Amino acid sequence: MTIRTDAISVEEWDILRRSLGLSLLQTEIVRRLFWGKSHHEIAREMAIRPRTVRTQTDHLYREFGVSNRVQLVLHLLASLRKSWEQEGESLSV
Repeated sequence: MTIRTDAISVEEWDILRRSLGLSLLQTEIVRRLFWGKSHHEIAREMAIRPRTVRTQTDHLYREFGVSNRVQLVLHLLASLRKSWEQEGESLSV
């Protein structure tokens, strides 16, 4: 299965980041998780340590009450949809 990397616009990622209080680092990690990247691929692309990726994802799992990357992405997409609905817009995904 291939996920379009443009399925969520830059503006939508920014809305999600602001509405959930994500840091820029967390947002970039989540974007890459959404694209199906591994922790090592994310670390290489972002020029950070794989442990940093793991630490940030573990923090997000705890913060949003999920236990894996699929649940995290689904939770974030639901949050994005809710944000758009509150603004009277439709999600592009």
